[in-house]
Amino acid sequence: MKKTFFIALLVTWSLSARAGDFNILDFGARPSGTELSTQAIQRAIDSCHAAGGGRVVVPSGTFRSGTLLLRDDVNLHLLRGATLKGSDRLEDYPFLDVRFHSRFTDKSYYTGRREQLRYRALIFAEGCRNVALTGDGCVDGNGGAAVFQLGNDAGSRESLERPILILMIDCRNVVLQNLRLRNSAYWMQCYLACDRVAVRGIAVSNHCNYNNDGIDIDSRNVCIEQCEFDTDDDAICLKSHDPERWCENVVIRNCTVRTNCNGVKLGTGSLGGFRNIRVENVIFRAASQNRIRHWQRDLEHVDLPNTMLSGLAIETVDGGISEHIEATNLHMEQVQTPIFIKLGNRMSREDGGRTALRNIRISNVSASSHSRMCSSITGWPGHPVEHVVLSNILIRTSGGTPADEVVEQLPECEREYPENNMFGFTLPASGLWVRHVEGLEVDQVRFELRAPDARPDLVLEDASDVRLARIRRGSEGLPATLRTDDCRRVETDRSLVPFH
Repeated sequence: MKKTFFIALLVTWSLSARAGDFNILDFGARPSGTELSTQAIQRAIDSCHAAGGGRVVVPSGTFRSGTLLLRDDVNLHLLRGATLKGSDRLEDYPFLDVRFHSRFTDKSYYTGRREQLRYRALIFAEGCRNVALTGDGCVDGNGGAAVFQLGNDAGSRESLERPILILMIDCRNVVLQNLRLRNSAYWMQCYLACDRVAVRGIAVSNHCNYNNDGIDIDSRNVCIEQCEFDTDDDAICLKSHDPERWCENVVIRNCTVRTNCNGVKLGTGSLGGFRNIRVENVIFRAASQNRIRHWQRDLEHVDLPNTMLSGLAIETVDGGISEHIEATNLHMEQVQTPIFIKLGNRMSREDGGRTALRNIRISNVSASSHSRMCSSITGWPGHPVEHVVLSNILIRTSGGTPADEVVEQLPECEREYPENNMFGFTLPASGLWVRHVEGLEVDQVRFELRAPDARPDLVLEDASDVRLARIRRGSEGLPATLRTDDCRRVETDRSLVPFH
C-alpha cells in the first residue's frame, strides 16, 4: 500500500507546474444570476489545452454554467470567493457521448436491451490525461431546483437523467484539491475506470436531492485524504461495474464523514470486486441535515433522531472477488451498525459463481451504536466470508432487547439488496453476529450496553476455524457471552462464557 500513497502524491506534485493562466473573464464569462457563461468557460478550457496546458482561472463571483468538457493538461482553478453554479435547466446539460462500456453505462443492466445509457454532468472528462479541479472556491450543482426533483434512481428511470456534478471516465492523473462541492442534482462525483486519482482537502455538502452520494470511485490507484463529507446518501462509496476489472489500490485516510446512509461503503455494485483497500483515521458521524431519511420514524428500535446506517460497509454481492481490505483507527458516533460485512448472490447465480470476500482486517475502532442491528459478518450457505481479523474494538450499543423479542434464526437474504436492516431490526446478538464464516480471529474486543439486553454478546452460526480471545462485556471487563450453532474448530479463552 505504500506504493499507492506515493502514486497519489506524485499526481498532485506533477500538476503543480503550469504553463499559464487563462482567466475566464478574458473569454467573455460574466458573473450573473441568470446569464450562462458555459461557452466562455469552454473557450478558456479549449484555449488552455491548445496552448499546452495550464490553469483556467475562475475569479471571485458566481458564474452559471451548463456542461463543461475538460481537456488534457487543464486545471480548472477556482479562486477564493468564486462559485461555479450549475444551470437549473436540463437542456443546458446535453446527453454525453460516453465511449467507455461497462455496467455503469450499459442500459442492459437495467432493461435487458443493448443500448447505451445517457448521462449528464456539469463537469465531464473522458479519456483525458492530467486534469485537475483546484482552488478555494465552490462548485454548486443547484440540485435543489424544481426541475431536478425526479425521484430516486431505484424507482424512476427519469431520475437517471439528473446531472452528476463531476463525472470522469477513463482518465489518467486526476487531482481534486481544496474545493467546496455542494448541492448536486444526483451523485456529487464519479470516477469510472480512472487511474491515479488524488482527492485532497475537499469539503462536500450534498443534501438537496435523492441519491446524494459524496464520492463514487470505480478506479485504481486512488487516494482520498483530509476531506469532509456531509451527505444524505453514502458518503464515500467504492463501486465495481466491470466483471473483468477490480476497483483497487485505494487509500481513504484522515477524513470526516457525515451521512444519513453508509459512511465508507464498498458496493453495492461489485461485479469485479475490490482489492487492496485501506481505510484509516476516519471519523464517522450522523449527517447535519435529514430532509429525506427519517430512520427513527421508519425503522424499529433506533434510539436517536439522526443516525447513519453503517459506519463501515463491505459488500460483495454481484459475483466479484474482494480481498485484502484493511481498516484501522475508526471513531464512530450516531451509527446504527458499526461494521457490516456481507457476501451475497444478488446476480441470482445458482452456484454463486466465482464470488469471494476474504482477507479483511479491522482494528482500533471505537463506536457508539444506536439500534438493535449489531455489527455482522455474513455469507450464505456454501459461500463463507473468509479470513477476517477484528482487534482492539470497543462498541457501545443501545441494548434493551427483552427475552420475548430475541431472534435466533433469520432468513439468508443472499439475493436481496445488502443493507444493515436486510435481516430485520433485531439481530441475534447484541454485539456481533457471525454467520457462514471460515477463518475468524476476534481479539481484545469489548461490548458495552446502555440498557440490559437478553441477547448474547456474540453469536456464531456455521463458523469454522475461529479464535476468540480477550472479549469482555462492560467497563468492568466481565466475561462476554457466546452462543454457537453448527460451528467447527472454535478456540476461546476464559474471557467468554456460554450463553444459556
